[in-house]
Amino acid sequence: MGSMPARESFRTYRSLIALGGLTIFAPLLEGGTTHLPVLIIRLILLGAFIAWLLRSMRLGRITVQQTHVFSVVAVFSGWAAVSVVRSFYVAPSLQWLISLCSYAVCLFVAAHLVQSVREVRGLVMVILGMGVFEAALGLYQFVWGGETRPAGTFFNANFFATYEMAVFAVVFGLLCFRRPKDGIRWETPLLWLTAGTVASAFILAQSRGALLAFVAAVAFVGFYRFGKPFLAVIVLGLIAGALVQNPLQQRVLMVGTQDPYAYTRLAIWKNSLERIIDHPWGVGLGLYKYTSFQYRFPVESAIAHYGKRAESAHNEYLQMAVELGVVGAVLFLAGIALLGWEIRQTLRLPLEPWERGLVVGLAGGILGIVVHGSVDSVFHEPALVLLTILFTGMTLTLKRLRQPHGVAVWTVPFPYRPVGGGLVWAVSVLCALLIVQPAAAWYAFDKAGGAVAVGREDRAVDWFQRATLIDPGTTAYRDALALTEVRLFHQSGDPQWLLQAVDELKVCLELNPLDARFAHQLGTLYMLLADRVVSGPQKEDLRRQAAAYYGQAIQLDPYTPFNYHELGKLRWAQGDKEEAMALFRRAIGYEPNFLPVRAELAERLQQIGQPEAAAAEYGQIIRVKERYRGWNLTALERQFLGVDTERLKRSLSMVGS
Repeated sequence: MGSMPARESFRTYRSLIALGGLTIFAPLLEGGTTHLPVLIIRLILLGAFIAWLLRSMRLGRITVQQTHVFSVVAVFSGWAAVSVVRSFYVAPSLQWLISLCSYAVCLFVAAHLVQSVREVRGLVMVILGMGVFEAALGLYQFVWGGETRPAGTFFNANFFATYEMAVFAVVFGLLCFRRPKDGIRWETPLLWLTAGTVASAFILAQSRGALLAFVAAVAFVGFYRFGKPFLAVIVLGLIAGALVQNPLQQRVLMVGTQDPYAYTRLAIWKNSLERIIDHPWGVGLGLYKYTSFQYRFPVESAIAHYGKRAESAHNEYLQMAVELGVVGAVLFLAGIALLGWEIRQTLRLPLEPWERGLVVGLAGGILGIVVHGSVDSVFHEPALVLLTILFTGMTLTLKRLRQPHGVAVWTVPFPYRPVGGGLVWAVSVLCALLIVQPAAAWYAFDKAGGAVAVGREDRAVDWFQRATLIDPGTTAYRDALALTEVRLFHQSGDPQWLLQAVDELKVCLELNPLDARFAHQLGTLYMLLADRVVSGPQKEDLRRQAAAYYGQAIQLDPYTPFNYHELGKLRWAQGDKEEAMALFRRAIGYEPNFLPVRAELAERLQQIGQPEAAAAEYGQIIRVKERYRGWNLTALERQFLGVDTERLKRSLSMVGS
């Protein structure tokens, strides 16, 4: 008899430790986006699922709550697995598949591990506590830390604002349905204090996308509780926010003057639609940024018109359609719709007032995150995804606990047998290895970076090679190894280092044939090799290979001027002056402010007897330099404007003119 309370207490703490621990841990280290947090999160979820599975085996059956949400999640995960098989670059696609499977496991655990309303209340306390902690840290960063936009433990102020928005939605829902005699006396003022702290931090984060999410979440909760009159409150609140000076208002008004890329999202969304039309079945999970080379678009007010690639769609649904195809996006949206139906069914149950307020608040938080996903990459932030999953799991749990006749379940016989147990452990070990692999490779890569920083390139090569052995499919490690080998070549003059770098970059291009940078680097290395040969067939063969790789880079990335410039110089050296001039002009056509190619063109025009045209190019260079005088330039912009006009003037024989 005495053991029952202890067992019940352990069951309560088990859910709070697993789910509450994830809720606390996920945002703490840069929002859970570094390799160590991701490793720990995945291992915790794997361990929780294995523990549940082994317990089910001891009971002789697997019991799963019947919900269409789980069915859609399973189909969506299967479609993502198909996408990995079809992917142009498997390594990132596989890692994203592991993340999706981890999130699916988290949803399953969140919906089945919690067994009582008491545990739900405990999780609510953890959520509110984390919201207050993040808000307090954000306020400290703003008031005493000198941060213009606090981010809490998140690396991005927009994600921080979204987290605070979701917590506020829960608090607001609880307050809206709270009765004067509910709970302990101090709970109501504590909830109001939490709401005020979280809202203040939200405003200081100054996120335009999160503002849209906040309005959607609060409008949903208020409309459900108070009806149409609350919409007037929302409108008045927006008017007050626009009239009363506050940090968020100032950022909305001033952002366009501070950032030339602030209003490019419509262009990015249009660009994403073009990708979807070209690849309706998807390019592969996680490959949006690698398709960006061929889908650059100009920003006319920038020095480098095509200098930025859209590595994110800033709209999760468009990005899903690009990566997983239209089918993948439809499946995800169907899952959201079915979740909405589950929330509606839960709200029809005989809930306690605080439970109803909680479900409405959870739904508002989910809605806010879903809305923010239409204008930003919030689903790429693990802490926000895990929070959304926890909100969903708590909703499904309350539905299961408050269903008058019990919730429908799927039951599958699964008795314990040595063979079955051994199979479970074998699959678990395989999953653990897949989870540990990227973190172990990154550890070796990080050690190599430390060796490079202190000038130990020889040790760095050893660590980079270990990283490529641990994770042979990731190009970043091979690319870094090739760069280090090039440095060793410049230090020693031994061409063997260049040949090894060429081999690594060829593997990179095979692994990821979408990345134009590898082709450009191969062209550069072959030119270095050609420069070491005095003359003869070997030199011409190396030049031919360099030209081929520069040409491939142009096909993969037709908008960047660097490949045209390098290939044009090579063609001129080979005697094909007409093609060289055409390449220079194509580079200027895309990037009129790329002055190195203008200088090259001016010198070549002078050499072929067109001094007037050369002088015109020189004049354009002077005008561009003058236009951007005094600008705070990025490294790329310095490359664009980096021309010695005095040397060019002497070269064009214009001294004194």
